[in-house]
Amino acid sequence: MNKKTETQVSDGQTSDYLLELGNRLKEVREGKDMNVMSLCFTTDLSVGTISNIERGKNASYVTLYKILSALKISAQQILPGDDHEVIPIDAETTSSDIEKYQELIRAYGKIAEPLRSLIDTMDRLSRNEDDSAEAPADPREPSLIELGDRIRDIRLARKLTVADLALASKNNASVIQLLEVGFRNPSVEFLKRIAAALQVEMADLFPGLPGQHESFNALRVLGLYSCLQSAREQISLFQMHFDAFEKINKTSLN
Repeated sequence: MNKKTETQVSDGQTSDYLLELGNRLKEVREGKDMNVMSLCFTTDLSVGTISNIERGKNASYVTLYKILSALKISAQQILPGDDHEVIPIDAETTSSDIEKYQELIRAYGKIAEPLRSLIDTMDRLSRNEDDSAEAPADPREPSLIELGDRIRDIRLARKLTVADLALASKNNASVIQLLEVGFRNPSVEFLKRIAAALQVEMADLFPGLPGQHESFNALRVLGLYSCLQSAREQISLFQMHFDAFEKINKTSLN
């Protein structure tokens, strides 16, 4: 059988946490009357990858996410209990906040189509291709994009900077930045440090799976609004450059 092999983060890295995770995974799999081979077919992972995880080896986030999705279970069902402090996140929105969000959405609705057309044109011209050419696909794994969004949302809710989170989780700021934009596939042990630094449950870092708290929907709204607000200067600069571009072209053509 030619199955794609997911690279293990470190085949030799084992801890009590990983051993318990592996045992729990095996129990759930067997409880669903699935053997390792069946899970391989469902996840497109190799026998060695799944066997290694069940023996307590470290695994990547994407690998574990694929397994949880295939088994149709929540992360809570196989992740061991957290050994760090967990503090609830305040993600409440006021009526005033909702009014601001709705006003921003209405304003965007008026320019959404022209803006998309402008971005598509810029993308096409930058590639020197014709109108029928398609933009290159996003190389990022969807689960990693969701993970990055979740980590950023929580970090902002905790009022932490990227540098703060890097220091608390014993990472470099550049690593956190890559993680938040979906270009980093962390290991389970790596993610444990992130969860501890953010003071959330490890299972909270598996968005898109069953068992997620509804409060994270409100947190996503707050996070997106923060992103939009932080982009104001770039949008103003974008408009200023286009105004200057239009003006100088009219002058040069006349």
